[in-house]
Amino acid sequence: MQQPLFPTRPLKVTLPKPPSRIGALLLFLVGVAFVTGIGFLMGPGLVRDAQILGNAEPATAARFVSGRCKSKLIIHFCDVTIERRGPTGPIREENSFGFFDLHLGSYSIALMQKKGDPTMVTSDLALDHFWNRVITAALFVLLFGAGALASLRQATRKGIGDVNKPFRELSGKVLTLQIVDVLDRALPDEKSWLWTYAPVSAGPAMGQQLTLFTPVNTWPFMLDRAGRRALAASRPDGGPVLMLDSGLTFLNLKADEQARILAWRDSLLAEEDARQQGYAQGT
Repeated sequence: MQQPLFPTRPLKVTLPKPPSRIGALLLFLVGVAFVTGIGFLMGPGLVRDAQILGNAEPATAARFVSGRCKSKLIIHFCDVTIERRGPTGPIREENSFGFFDLHLGSYSIALMQKKGDPTMVTSDLALDHFWNRVITAALFVLLFGAGALASLRQATRKGIGDVNKPFRELSGKVLTLQIVDVLDRALPDEKSWLWTYAPVSAGPAMGQQLTLFTPVNTWPFMLDRAGRRALAASRPDGGPVLMLDSGLTFLNLKADEQARILAWRDSLLAEEDARQQGYAQGT
């Protein structure tokens, strides 16, 4: 017995949603937090070491307490604890810095101070990689800052709403196939497409146009070479008509069901090619 082209069982509909403004705002806050954290951890050390660089001598009133460097590929993050004498007793200072280096193994550290000023103490490791640290901090600030700005732009852009909401009511229903005319494709932002289409039986003149949101580069399941007609699904008794995607992922179709639809589409395209070839030979 020949299997029907389209399943007669209830189908689950899974559709993408437009990017969330709340999610974008949270990503913006995360980006700001990272930029702030980089400035808080690395900024004071860079300001201090800029004054010591080129004007350093071995520290005379400080000692090395502890130090540790963690490596992520070629990026190294170091934390050094220094204790120096102060007017009222020992003072501990935490120095955190990061830099790029093709280095394997451990680092050695010697304490340095600004000439004639034992209150400004750092390490030779920090001074040796000073400009590397500046570039590293700047790159991280640019990276997370750019991400934060992009997220802020996403959070404050004019929203398109969840245009796919009417189609979600089709989930869990028995659906039938329809053919639609693809009328337009708009780009509300760099990550989204809005497709406008209408059922062929009604036609655009009847005003029954529908809009579907998809992520960029998600194409309809086209039925012709020109890309004007696509496959869709709806309830037998009417209601919203959902245009299907090229990968047939909007519906939970089984592999054999997808294969039958693909073979049917291939036969349509073959007939179209034959008509075009016959027309060309006739002329």
